[in-house]
Amino acid sequence: MTRPEQISELAAELSRESIISFDTEFIRESTFYPVVEVIQVGTEKKSWLIDAQAFRGSAEKKQGLEPLLDIFRNRNILKIVHAAQGDQECLFTAWGVIATPSLDTAVAASFCGYGDGVGLGNLLKSLLGVTLKKGHARTNWGVRPLPAQLLEYAHSDVIHLVEAGRKLLDQLDKLGRREWAMELSARFEDPSLYEPEPDQLTQKLARGGKLDIKGFAVLRELMRWREARVRQLNLPRRWVADDQVLMDLAQVRPKDAGHLSAFRGLGKGEIKHSSEHILQAIRTGLEKSTQVEMPDRVRADIPSDDEKRVIDLLQCYVGILADQHQIAVKHVATSAQLLPLLRARDRSVEDWVRGGLLSSGAAQIMGQEIREFLQGRRALSVGTKKVNVVQVS
Repeated sequence: MTRPEQISELAAELSRESIISFDTEFIRESTFYPVVEVIQVGTEKKSWLIDAQAFRGSAEKKQGLEPLLDIFRNRNILKIVHAAQGDQECLFTAWGVIATPSLDTAVAASFCGYGDGVGLGNLLKSLLGVTLKKGHARTNWGVRPLPAQLLEYAHSDVIHLVEAGRKLLDQLDKLGRREWAMELSARFEDPSLYEPEPDQLTQKLARGGKLDIKGFAVLRELMRWREARVRQLNLPRRWVADDQVLMDLAQVRPKDAGHLSAFRGLGKGEIKHSSEHILQAIRTGLEKSTQVEMPDRVRADIPSDDEKRVIDLLQCYVGILADQHQIAVKHVATSAQLLPLLRARDRSVEDWVRGGLLSSGAAQIMGQEIREFLQGRRALSVGTKKVNVVQVS
C-alpha cells in the first residue's frame, strides 16, 4: 500500500476487529533511528503490507498514515506482536505513536512453557504446526520493488500471529498468567524506553564508583553533547563516541585539541568538527561540579563462601520450579535476586514482594516453595535421571 486512500480503507476494516497483529521491517546499520521500510498488519484471515517509504518525509506524506496510527492507538483493539521492542521503537521514532494495548508473543510464550526468547518460527511451529521460510535476516528492505519472495516472507510474519496470540491467551488464562504477561508486554509501550534522557544514561554509566564528583559532572556534559550530536546526524552512538570513550574523557579531562586527538574511539572527522564542543563540555562540567549531586554508587554485594554454595543450590532449585511450572526462570528470580532472597529467608513472602525481592506473580506461584527451601523444609534429591524436590519432615 502506498496511497492515503488505501490506508483509510484498511483502517476502516481493522476498526471492526478486536485483535490484530503487526510487525515492521527496518534498517539500522548506519543510523541512530531505525529506518522503517515496511509495516505489516494482519487479522486472523488477511494481511496487508504498507510501504513506509511512501509515508515519510513531508508532513503531508506522514498524515496519510494517520488512520492506521489511530488503529495502533485504539485501546479497544489488542495488538499482537512478536519481540515487541524493536517494532514499538519503529512506530515511536518514525511517527510518535505506540501500539497499545499489546501482547508480546515472545513474552507470552515464556509464561507457557515454550522457553525464554523463543523465535517466531519455532513458536508458530509449536503452536500451529506452521513452518516459516528462513534466510531473510540480512535483507535490504529498502529496495523497490521488493521481490516476490520478500513480500511472501513479510506477509508470513503477521498472517499467523492473531491465531497464535489467541492460543497463547487461552493458555495464559488456564494458567492464571494473562495479567502478568500483559503487564510485561506493556513495558515496551513506555516511550521513555526509546528516548532515554542523557542524565539517566550518565547515572547508569557512572554506577560503579570509578568517577569522582568532577568526573561525573564532566561525564554528564559529555553525554548531553553526544546524545544531541547523534540525533542531529542520525548516526549510531559508536560512530560518534562510545560509552568507554566518554568515560575516559571524563576521567582524563583533556584541556586542548592536541590532547583530545590522542583519544582512540573519536574519529578524525568528529575531532575536526566537535573538538571545541567536547572541550567546552569538559570545562562546563568542571565549572558545575560543585553543584552536582553524585548518584548512589551501586556495587555488587559479595556473598560469603557459605552463601555462594547456598546460592548455587537455590539457583538449581529455582530452575527446577520454573521447569515444573513451565515458566521462564527469569520471571521467577534473576541471579541478582538470589543473595537478597537468601539473606531475607526469615521474612514472609509478602515482605519479599513489598521489598522488591520477588514479583507478585512469582510469589503467588512459587513464593512459599522458595521460602520453605531457604528454611530447610524442602530439599533436592538425585534420582536416576533427574534432580527431584522432596519435602523435609
